[in-house]
Amino acid sequence: MTAPPKQLFRFTSLLIPLLLIAGLLALSGSKLIAMKVVAFLILPSGFLWITGLLLVCWPGVKGKTRALLTSAWVLFTLAGNPYVGNALLRNLEKPFYPFETPGEKFDVIILLGGGTAQSPAGKPALGTHGDRILKPAMLYQEGLAGKLITTGRSITERGADRLLSQETAEIWTTLGIPSESIIEVPEPRNTAEELTAVAGIAKQNPEWKRIGLSSSASHLRRAMKQADRAGLEVIPVPSDFRSQPMSFSPMYVIPQGRGFRDVQTALWEYLGMLL
Repeated sequence: MTAPPKQLFRFTSLLIPLLLIAGLLALSGSKLIAMKVVAFLILPSGFLWITGLLLVCWPGVKGKTRALLTSAWVLFTLAGNPYVGNALLRNLEKPFYPFETPGEKFDVIILLGGGTAQSPAGKPALGTHGDRILKPAMLYQEGLAGKLITTGRSITERGADRLLSQETAEIWTTLGIPSESIIEVPEPRNTAEELTAVAGIAKQNPEWKRIGLSSSASHLRRAMKQADRAGLEVIPVPSDFRSQPMSFSPMYVIPQGRGFRDVQTALWEYLGMLL
């Protein structure tokens, strides 16, 4: 028998992406999950993922180039992986699990800006992090908060700045919270400015003994440090928990929007603490 042509061996590496896809489908366990795997592979991030692996395996690619492509593919895989994002967020959120249900009433709860969106008509609405808006409102309705402070503005919009504090106040009044129980602080543009401004208000209200600081749980570690720098003694009031127990599913092996969002959210907080 004659030996197989050398060219045939050169192209066997191209089977690796196909074997990966076949493996993901085999691990699906049901037609529904298999359909989701196919859908994730067709969508842009999944398509780029498989295309990147194909380039890594392409015959004739030089050693340094292949190493560079492999590194880029691995980084892309990790950056869009929901398991990685979930683990990074859990590390930020876990210290605040015990504070999810407060045991005593707060004199005032500070809500850091964020959590609202705008409808096409320009009306305030709950955004992706809308749980941040609801948590202080629920505590107020349960008699666990005397007053609510809402802060911040968005400086990334076109035209005039969006007053996030005003949007939050409008939603709260719609939920039945009286306007006299709401203090708006619209000037600050970031967490440091927000807490510095509220620290000034707290000095004018020495009767406030228990002050709650509400934000996304993943943001609270950095926010608590900023509060300490501003000389403001606060108790965390976490909301908007994003990490959760995740069982294995082949569809979560594929880079996707959820993974990129969670990884970036977590790394943003780590970067903020570092700087």
